[in-house]
Amino acid sequence: MEINRRQFLIKTSSSLAAGWALTNGILRPDSAAAEEVNSIPFATPVFLMKYSPKVKVSDYRPALNATAATVIFERTINHITKLYFLDLTNPSATPTLAFPTLKESFRADWSWRTGVVAFMNPNSGIYLSTDPIIPIPNTTKMTYPTWYPDGATLAVYNNQTHHPALPIPRTSKMDLTGTVLDQVLANDKVWAGFPSVNQTNANLIAFAGQVIKTGTTYNQNMNYIWLTDTSTPTPTVKTLAPGAPLNKFDPNFQGRAPTYSPDGKWIAFESNRFNSTGRYSIFMQIADGSQVAVRVTDPGWDAQHAKWYPNGTELVVTLLQTKGAALGSDRGIAKLDVSAFVA
Repeated sequence: MEINRRQFLIKTSSSLAAGWALTNGILRPDSAAAEEVNSIPFATPVFLMKYSPKVKVSDYRPALNATAATVIFERTINHITKLYFLDLTNPSATPTLAFPTLKESFRADWSWRTGVVAFMNPNSGIYLSTDPIIPIPNTTKMTYPTWYPDGATLAVYNNQTHHPALPIPRTSKMDLTGTVLDQVLANDKVWAGFPSVNQTNANLIAFAGQVIKTGTTYNQNMNYIWLTDTSTPTPTVKTLAPGAPLNKFDPNFQGRAPTYSPDGKWIAFESNRFNSTGRYSIFMQIADGSQVAVRVTDPGWDAQHAKWYPNGTELVVTLLQTKGAALGSDRGIAKLDVSAFVA
């Protein structure tokens, strides 16, 4: 019997090591108290290049161009991280350094409208991949630039101090001159991190974040996935999972690094929910939150930072070069066929 994304597992929140039973042809835990959907089978990673244990590199945070002909990604060698390009049309291609004049570069996003890459440098803020590359003024302490569909504005993770006081971090909207068009895309009740803009409706923003609590600081490991709708004068802000409790963090709803599918109907994100060793999996959830999340990767890969292929049926992710390797081991980039989950 084939089991697809609509046949799912409801995972127990009382024990991360719950036993499993076969009920009506579907594997389920012995008890069920929290929302989760597991896909069976998981999507199989296909590495985009060969990795050798003799060559110590670790690749992270990939993003594709509009034709999926090229991927840009972070490569760390001897603790120095720089962006590289890889030609995906040539099976023999090797990575080439993207911006050799910069000592470090990372966290890239590719505009499918203009072909420009936005990325960041730890000292100067956000850059654009023009010729020559240029820093956007006044963007220090801004990171994770994410393109709006117009190719002329960015959503950013903003850690700049602002008077009167605004949340740090927050998600802001800016143009390519460095002018902040909207300081807070969520509200002043939420610390808002890594954003993604719906490419079919720019009023919709997904982000990783958490409720602001006096006496505490932002902790990315305690994030939920949130949604903002900026179409009204006061934005609507809610968690993607309707059941996520706001008064106390529930690890069963933890999530980071959301990204909208090209058609705006799905959100892929990473989460270590229901994993006692802290390993991450890629999850997918319908973008309005009306269905529970589907786990699409085996946690043994510790898969993170998914981005969509333009076809909307594949993801590019970073994961351990060897399944089950120790956390902190070298990472690679791979694609996942998720067509079974978006059908």
